[in-house]
Amino acid sequence: MPSLVGETVAANYLKAAASSQFGTRHLEVIKVAIASVQTNYANANSLFSKSVRAMQQTAEVYAVFTPVYDESDHANDYFHAIIATDTQWDGTSAAQGTTGGAAGDGTYNVFEAAIAAGNGGTTATVTKPAGFVAARA
Repeated sequence: MPSLVGETVAANYLKAAASSQFGTRHLEVIKVAIASVQTNYANANSLFSKSVRAMQQTAEVYAVFTPVYDESDHANDYFHAIIATDTQWDGTSAAQGTTGGAAGDGTYNVFEAAIAAGNGGTTATVTKPAGFVAARA
């Protein structure tokens, strides 16, 4: 078959746009704030380990980054993760939402509750970070 590059019909083929979808689901970076999650995070069955396992039961997790210690207030320790937003359970048996809250409500309420239930009851707050920098181990 002859190449159509350079022909009008192939113009759309040559376009590119910023994306995180290259044959994958839509990926999103999230910030998970949990008090003292950085403490002994590398230990077996740590708060961090339990929280990550709880996340894996609720969403498709692509990456989890090292917890960050907040020197000003240890209650604000956090870690970043990358999840597929269309795999987050929204709390209903009929659908999966894109936020983890009630279908389409724009929150992570159900996701936060699942993390807290899985880690032994420590409250989790999930947000979309304004800027993302992976912490080095």
